[in-house]
Amino acid sequence: MSPVGKRVLIGVGIVVVVAALVAATAAWWRWDTQRQPRVEDVAADMNTAVADAVVAAGSEAAAAVSAVVAAAECDLGPLRTGNVFTGKADLYTDPGAEDSLITTIEQNLPDRYAVRRGPAVAGVRPLHADLGAVSLSVRRLSPGWLAVTARSRCSLAEMTPAASTAPDAGTVTGLLATLGTRPARVTEQRLHCAAGDIVTVSAVSEPTGADGLRDRLTAAVPAGARRFAARDSNRITYRDGSASVVIAASDDGAAITVQHTTTC
Repeated sequence: MSPVGKRVLIGVGIVVVVAALVAATAAWWRWDTQRQPRVEDVAADMNTAVADAVVAAGSEAAAAVSAVVAAAECDLGPLRTGNVFTGKADLYTDPGAEDSLITTIEQNLPDRYAVRRGPAVAGVRPLHADLGAVSLSVRRLSPGWLAVTARSRCSLAEMTPAASTAPDAGTVTGLLATLGTRPARVTEQRLHCAAGDIVTVSAVSEPTGADGLRDRLTAAVPAGARRFAARDSNRITYRDGSASVVIAASDDGAAITVQHTTTC
């Protein structure tokens, strides 16, 4: 064989080997993708866990629920990055009643949860529970404020956002009007539970002063509603039957946030 023919043959061989390697890599990537956990496979369980904790708290707290979001990156193997996802709810009660509220949740969670309590932090024992591949926790963030968190394992970020509808902004718009402002953005989060839905409508106001919210909104609290103490926090929280309202200054203090939640 001539030198030119040898070079052609070697070139063809290299192309064939590279093509085979590319095909093998693509096949491995598809196989690895199919075997990895996906958040869409556990998102319903995450939302159920959050809803169960909110329902278990009953009328002892005001509540607001949030969507499932990516919370932190994690390693799923060679060249593969995933995320740990969380779904959350905030619970508000009187300062000093946090441990009692967590005990109420512990007692009222369905039997399918493997529940345990951790050591006390600031006098409050956090709750931990498992539901399949989802872990649930309830812990104190600050006086009167608890976080409910459902957490996934490391998963691929392939969750399809739920179809959204226009939120019913009437209540949050009315509350902001009491403060002399109006919504700049309104969102809705809906979780299913055995008796219906938990729906949180959240609004962020247009830029406005957020000082002294508790004093400015005292007259807006319905007669007979249970108002939760906030100590030094610039927020007002109350529960009126199945409805919870949380009004607070935004993180930068340049706007007001309102969350109106109806529970099951």
